[in-house]
Amino acid sequence: MIIPDLAKDFKRSTSAITLGLTLSLIPRFVGAAIFGIAADRYGRKWPFIINNAFLVLLELLVGFCRTYEEFLVCRTFFGIAMGGIYGNAAALALEDCPRKARGLMSGILQSGYSFGCLLAAVLTRGLVDTTKHGWRPLFWFGACPPVLVIIFRLCLGETEVYEEIATLRNASTNIKGFVAEAEEVIKRYWVRLLYLILLMTAFSTLVCSFTLFPPGTCI
Repeated sequence: MIIPDLAKDFKRSTSAITLGLTLSLIPRFVGAAIFGIAADRYGRKWPFIINNAFLVLLELLVGFCRTYEEFLVCRTFFGIAMGGIYGNAAALALEDCPRKARGLMSGILQSGYSFGCLLAAVLTRGLVDTTKHGWRPLFWFGACPPVLVIIFRLCLGETEVYEEIATLRNASTNIKGFVAEAEEVIKRYWVRLLYLILLMTAFSTLVCSFTLFPPGTCI
């Protein structure tokens, strides 16, 4: 929604600015691995809070970028932070949820993507070009929702499922033991994991397609 504004401000082409989108998507698996492992070893709560704090910092920094290179670096690290959010958010929403309600709740959770796009559109209309700062307030205000999430998460404890796992797991479990657990999960659920990878790849492809080639344009 603000690609033309960014291109004008950084004196780059539109295609050069869209590299920021790519660099936000590619490193998500890094964040998913880092914060996912942290959540399994140290609990769902604090890795999630730290992850959101990381998002807040990067959103603010993007709004203060003065060069194209600074923008790309911030967007790359933002992708890492973004990749870590979904796993812990899903754990909080679904781990203690009754089995019969998990399909409904997972659907509501997934709708966060579309709601986020709607919220971004509203903020763009209300903030971009309404002040002397141009597109920058969009990112500054984008740092606010994670703050609310942090406050909400601070009021909650660990999920019951994680506490049960923690009591069964030896406190001295090392990386070797974690790798063994991961291998067992992959062996048992490899079909579901492959399905989820393909599903999320399709989602990402559609999002990128509509972002780079909006309806009505020629490809």
